[in-house]
Amino acid sequence: MDVDEKTLKKGEKYYKAGKVLWVVKYGDKLFSKVLGTYPYYVEINTSTGENRCTCPLGGDCKHVAAALKAYESGVYFETFDRHTELFPEAIAMEFLAEVPELALDVTIKELRFALNTDESGSETARLFRRALLLLQALDRPEVLHVLEEVLEEYRHVFSDYRLTEKLEGEFRELRERSKGGV
Repeated sequence: MDVDEKTLKKGEKYYKAGKVLWVVKYGDKLFSKVLGTYPYYVEINTSTGENRCTCPLGGDCKHVAAALKAYESGVYFETFDRHTELFPEAIAMEFLAEVPELALDVTIKELRFALNTDESGSETARLFRRALLLLQALDRPEVLHVLEEVLEEYRHVFSDYRLTEKLEGEFRELRERSKGGV
């Protein structure tokens, strides 16, 4: 890896700010998703230091440094699934599905990010629905206000979408169920 000290420090800041959503280790390779200006996908060969990133630099960047910092800090999933190189995000989602609390935290990070970058509202709606499903399985009433804030912003940007009404209805149902369970 050919990353200068300044880039390493930026990567560490990204890691500490929670911008590394997941890291999957397969053999001597790491795969990661890091939130920057856009979501970026990182690959690192831990044996050779070779790396790639989908950011404009293509590698040796703060996203690579952030993913490496997460790995060095022990924040990764290890797999032996031969499909990892083709579908690292699917492998990460499988691991997250086994730990709903962590899946919800990652989904909330992605949701907040998508709210600011998703011009169509499609990704935001998909993540919002995933958060609702995860909340049904977890007792995390404090997350309801986060989703309510996201929904309010979504409504502001996409007020003319029928989808907005559907999301509002799904949220109301979940909130009512949560109140009934309290």
